[in-house]
Amino acid sequence: MLEPLLKRHFGFDHFRQGQEEAIQAVLDGRDVVVVMPTGSGKSVCFQLPAMELPGVTLVISPLIALMKDQVDSLTRFGLPVTFINSTLHPREMEERLSRVKAGEIKLLYLAPERLKDPRFLKLLDEIELSMLAVDEAHCVSQWGHDFRPDYLHLHKITRKFPEARVMALTATATGRVRDDIVEHLGLGKQGRAAPEIFVHGFIRPNLHIAVTRCATHDDKLRRVLDVMDKWRFGIIYCSTRKQAERVVVKLKAKQVDVVLYHAGLSDREREKIQNQFILGKADVVVATNAFGMGVDRSDVRFVLHWDIPGSMEAYYQEIGRAGRDEAPSWCELLYNFADVRTQEFFLEGGNPSKETILELLGFYRRRCMRSPLALPADVIKEELVSTNNPMAIRTATWILERAECVQREEEPGSRTQAVLAYEKINDRKLAEQVLKAEAKAARDRQKLDAILEYSNQPRCRHAQILAYFGDPTDLGDSCKACDRCVMGAVKVPEVFPEETWVAVQKILSAVARLDGQYGRARIAELLKGSQSKGIKEAHLETHRCHGLLKEWTLASIVSAIDELLQDGCLAQTGREYPTLEITPRGKEAMFRKVQPRVEFVAAAAEADVGVDEDLLKALKSWRMKRCRIAHVKPFHILSNKTLEALAARKPTSEKELSAIPGIGPAKLEKFGPEILKMMKAATY
Repeated sequence: MLEPLLKRHFGFDHFRQGQEEAIQAVLDGRDVVVVMPTGSGKSVCFQLPAMELPGVTLVISPLIALMKDQVDSLTRFGLPVTFINSTLHPREMEERLSRVKAGEIKLLYLAPERLKDPRFLKLLDEIELSMLAVDEAHCVSQWGHDFRPDYLHLHKITRKFPEARVMALTATATGRVRDDIVEHLGLGKQGRAAPEIFVHGFIRPNLHIAVTRCATHDDKLRRVLDVMDKWRFGIIYCSTRKQAERVVVKLKAKQVDVVLYHAGLSDREREKIQNQFILGKADVVVATNAFGMGVDRSDVRFVLHWDIPGSMEAYYQEIGRAGRDEAPSWCELLYNFADVRTQEFFLEGGNPSKETILELLGFYRRRCMRSPLALPADVIKEELVSTNNPMAIRTATWILERAECVQREEEPGSRTQAVLAYEKINDRKLAEQVLKAEAKAARDRQKLDAILEYSNQPRCRHAQILAYFGDPTDLGDSCKACDRCVMGAVKVPEVFPEETWVAVQKILSAVARLDGQYGRARIAELLKGSQSKGIKEAHLETHRCHGLLKEWTLASIVSAIDELLQDGCLAQTGREYPTLEITPRGKEAMFRKVQPRVEFVAAAAEADVGVDEDLLKALKSWRMKRCRIAHVKPFHILSNKTLEALAARKPTSEKELSAIPGIGPAKLEKFGPEILKMMKAATY
């Protein structure tokens, strides 16, 4: 029994799920891979055996702040632990290493780059190394969501000290990542037995998980306010700094007290905000994914995602910051497929195409073989055909440097890089780096596809998470803690009125007949009876479903489709151009065997009004001013057809505005407030 040791070293009476088995395995001399989510107590799995084993345990940790937090916490328990990193004065570092050699330290935390230092490797010969604990072990894998090349040096330790046990720990590792961890750490090789692998704790029954489809940012804001009103303490994640800033402005306009956190703030500002949140002086933080590592607050009652994250790993790690005290907590992803474009931008930025890499190389060879060229990526993109993404240019430059085609030097305090192109090119290394870039792009694409599939599948949310991470926990018939298994928040009539049943059947029938060929917008146009260019090009104006809901507004049809998606009667598939398909549940609903959990009723007829010529004139005048400011042609702002639709329908909300052909999410965000202001003026 190991519980007396747990009580003696840490003061706890009982182990959490999975801890004791992993600890016993390493005490028995075996190598171990531990996959347990954030907040489940992974650290104890190596900290306790480190206290019992005879020598020193090295702990590899990627973040200085996290390293310091753990050491401070263990020091309060009176345990012999320290760290060495770049923040220490050389004299302080020498003193700590002397204590290690003297046998006064049991746990030594360090960053992975320290293992590149030959002097440090020589020091290890002077101590008894009992265990190597690799925290955030997914960093060793290029399939991991946070790959770090310095982790690839860890095999030097496992090879140099074959008698030392190895414990690799991570909160988010799929089967493929676990295989990479085992491979790169050299486990099961050169005399080492295959490691024991423990995957536990991915079911968090206290977290209610939901995905809510939101047509506009106003819809998202309403959901945020509803959740904050009920749950009070939490985190709202946004995909970009600008989006986080916009959300803060929207919330403060509603007299909501929130704080902002992103990597663009100074170190002092970030530390201040983090401490405010941890100490309970701030109830809600709006943040990018820069917020969370090392944030230890047990009563986080909600985590909201304003935008879809880039991977299941990132998503699960972020919702895992809710409910660490095991009390009920709420996690909701506010989903609009248009938001995926942001992740697509990041995907391209981090994974430039072969064409971009080679075109950029040609540009550098033309412009900077004789002397370095210092230009921002925003300027260089104007010279390229294959991309207009500045991030992709910076990444491609880094790839060219790895291929020994250019020499790159960052300019302090800016994103500008001074680049010198070499006259001779190593074709082999260039081809090797291009292949690696293409492989990474495929991996990152699969990760984004996984979170999209999760958002759109009608299956239990918790079951999907368990399956993704390989946790064998059986949930039975229902997890009782996700929007797929529990729909109590949606109030629907006990019996549908006949007109609602008919509308449901018309929508589902149209999707079924189109057999997964078209997306939400085109299907809505078909049901509306539109004669748009897209409908005619697809030869859908003669389809038997054309005009089945002609009396509805286009916005109402889109909203009804979204509800059927949310219920699981429909599913969205595909990448850049997602299409709709009917699910088994949808087929049952189409024949009235099950009643969908939706709220919509037959929409009022759309008024057949003509164009308001005065408003159209005002819109064209506004567009011309916008053209002069942006130095673009009028149709780049909005087309004549879109202006005519605006002047006819006179939308009064973001939701109505988003249903106007030609008003996508980007234009809604950029021009929406100005257009709605003009609509209001034209109405009164």
